[in-house]
Amino acid sequence: MPEIFVINLVSSTARKANITSQLADLGLAFTLFAAVDGRKEEHRLFSKYDSELNQHYRGQALSKGQLACYASHYLLWQKCVEINHPIVVLEDDALLYPEPFSEFVRTIDTLRDQFDCIRLFNNKRKAFSSRRVSGLDTVEIHKFNKGHLSTTGYFLTPNGAKKLLQHSERWYMPVDHFMDRFWVNGVECYGTVPACMTNDPKFDSDMGDGERETRSFVARCRREWFNLNELTRRTLHILSGTKKPKN
Repeated sequence: MPEIFVINLVSSTARKANITSQLADLGLAFTLFAAVDGRKEEHRLFSKYDSELNQHYRGQALSKGQLACYASHYLLWQKCVEINHPIVVLEDDALLYPEPFSEFVRTIDTLRDQFDCIRLFNNKRKAFSSRRVSGLDTVEIHKFNKGHLSTTGYFLTPNGAKKLLQHSERWYMPVDHFMDRFWVNGVECYGTVPACMTNDPKFDSDMGDGERETRSFVARCRREWFNLNELTRRTLHILSGTKKPKN
């Protein structure tokens, strides 16, 4: 069974109590992982942020909260490689669906060699498609043509963690957007159907949203060109059926 890690800011006691209660009710052991707090520290990993690349492609700077979120997940990818064992990463605002989540955690060992990463939450894209590739008892594993646009919870193997780390030398987008770029990082987009969790609506984001900025005309053009390039590369990757990451 994979080890469960819960990302939690030390100051977020209500979130800690909420996720702790849910996991305890399911009889699942877990480890609290101290989240990086962008409001209180300038973490060493923030040096990976490439503001020039960010402005060239996105034109919207990452907030300290977004950098802290990226750093927290990055550290757990390192932990996964260090212990050389699959893990489940949960953010502390996760609202678990007891039956599918419990089934997934207790039985995924039968399939773990087939997948680098499996998203456990609802896909938040406006439009997407998926197809069944495998299954447990009642939970199916689907391959998605678009990423889930969130990092609420996911299963990750050491091999998948190595790929994410390898392609995270420069940060210029939020971590969920980076994880969704399977045609770049080589970690194909799989998820559970039904979803095993969602975000608890009673909690607002602890990490902070991106800084809202008015983009110049040139910045908007660059953004649209970047989006078109992303769409093209994603489509070609899906059509080719290859799992080889593109540089």
